[in-house]
Amino acid sequence: MAPLTATTASEVLHALETARAARGVSKAELARRSHVRAQTVRRLLTDKSPNPTLTNVLDMLRPLGLGLGLVEVRKDSVRSHADDVHAWLSFYGAPLYGSTTVAPQDVPRVESVLVEGLKVSREDATVARALPLAFWKNRGRLALKLLRDEAERWNQSRTLGFFLDLTAQLSGETAFKREAARLHSRVPLKTTQFFQPTTRRERQLAELKTPEVARRWGFRMNMGLDSFASMFEKGAR
Repeated sequence: MAPLTATTASEVLHALETARAARGVSKAELARRSHVRAQTVRRLLTDKSPNPTLTNVLDMLRPLGLGLGLVEVRKDSVRSHADDVHAWLSFYGAPLYGSTTVAPQDVPRVESVLVEGLKVSREDATVARALPLAFWKNRGRLALKLLRDEAERWNQSRTLGFFLDLTAQLSGETAFKREAARLHSRVPLKTTQFFQPTTRRERQLAELKTPEVARRWGFRMNMGLDSFASMFEKGAR
């Protein structure tokens, strides 16, 4: 197998899966040889948004006669994860635009993309403004339990609750309101600044601008409800 430069976990696992198939090794046999649970092997080699541990990757590579190496890559060839999240959210209807394009088959399931969006939203106000529209546009396909489990896995339950509550307020979607209420009793609500990092001036403005729905979830933010509403109303037409 020729040397391969991969910059994401998905690319590494795709190369691993290609090598496994080329060698005629079944997933069950790879699990046996690598001492990784068969269920884990199947999930990592078939999931569109895998989250492998380095140990699992190395354990699965070794029986195939492969290993990992570090190589220097050109800066202009590396796409940031935030760029990918923007592109994925745009695919699902969020009003986010940029130079990154993705093929439909490379886009993770919507629940995973929304949780990635939750993480990025704490540092990117544009993503934060766009998320309610992404939630609303995908209301018919969302598996709320899967979304909740995914958010909990990544310690995003409170952020998820806030955006569900916010989306319900902007759209009137009662299913989101019920799900937000379910989460509200399960997450700590110690007051914290939503956007990170932040300046002293932004913290002062946040005291004046924070929407009530954000305060209910223990967040302060230098962004009023009107900022969310204007983007939602334009995109929901």
